[in-house]
Amino acid sequence: MTIYKFAVGVVLALAMIVVLVMSALVFSARDFQFGVQQIAPESGGLVSFAELRANGEQIDQIEDATRGPRGEQRDIANQIATLDGQIQAEVSSADEARAAMVGVIAEVERSANMSPDVSAAADTTANALSRRINALAARSNLSPNDQQRVAQLRAQVQQLAESEQGLDDLNTQRTDLAGRQRLVSGQVQEADRRILALQAEVVPGGASYDRVRGEADALRRLSPFSVSAYLAQGHPALLSTVLVLLMGALGSLLYLFPAYLNRPLPVTMAEIVVRLIFGMCAALAFYVLANAAIAGFSVASTAPNMTTTSATINPFTVSLVGIVAGVLSEDIAKWIQERGRGFLTQGGVAAAQAQPGQPAGEAVPGGGLVNNQAIS
Repeated sequence: MTIYKFAVGVVLALAMIVVLVMSALVFSARDFQFGVQQIAPESGGLVSFAELRANGEQIDQIEDATRGPRGEQRDIANQIATLDGQIQAEVSSADEARAAMVGVIAEVERSANMSPDVSAAADTTANALSRRINALAARSNLSPNDQQRVAQLRAQVQQLAESEQGLDDLNTQRTDLAGRQRLVSGQVQEADRRILALQAEVVPGGASYDRVRGEADALRRLSPFSVSAYLAQGHPALLSTVLVLLMGALGSLLYLFPAYLNRPLPVTMAEIVVRLIFGMCAALAFYVLANAAIAGFSVASTAPNMTTTSATINPFTVSLVGIVAGVLSEDIAKWIQERGRGFLTQGGVAAAQAQPGQPAGEAVPGGGLVNNQAIS
């Protein structure tokens, strides 16, 4: 291996490292924008990292200030749930005892030939039942069995009165807790409204703020010197164009490395420079044509979802276009030349061939791609 060939290999390796690093940084930034556009379409893939950081600090301060009320709100909710369970159990037990007592009282009244008042019979509170029991106890014609049952009813109605008093106490506690809950909930809701307003300033709608913030923090921490985070604030169209150029250069290097290793004719420094530039140009041209074709279909279609913008283009697709165009730059150039010639042809005969006075051996005007032996 000659010193010149070794130097060419070093230049190729350095060029590959530089292109890979730059491609990784630009791709990560563009992929971040594409993800933001997917989860928050109103943002267009763009968020301000400065506002995201500033608003995030304010949101953290608000959450710290309301940590106490939020904890109290959870405690009150748990206490109310516990009270509701106790109240439900007490009500069920009291209803069962009340139904049993009403049945026994009715049997004793029938045995004593008493006709109870309809309105009094409809009232099943402890006081009303106690009055009916006292009225039965005042009867002198009760049998010993009925007298014993009346005595049991007196003890049961006393327990029912105590149960009703306990229910009143539980309801009072629940009312107090509900009032406190409304007060604390008002404080928490006000804090939540402020948080949502701060989130909506960065991410429209604010629904995906936490996810966007997490993705932005990860991008800022992992990218060297926060370069990717800085690039992610650029316009998606610019980043997509730069990504295509870098991927075109990467495709050219993927072509040059096998040529450097296997081709009999050695790769030169000039070829490296020219190939890199030519690969980027071919990638950009192919990218423009592909987007023009998509735009043409969207114009011809009546469906509104056919329209697209740079923010909605998948960065993997952009990278694929650039790499393929860089590797196949000669074929892409010839393909573009043929498509352009076909587009400019009128009536099936090229404009250049329509001039009878042109010499047969003269090169057709139209650029270096027409008769470039390096491409053919």
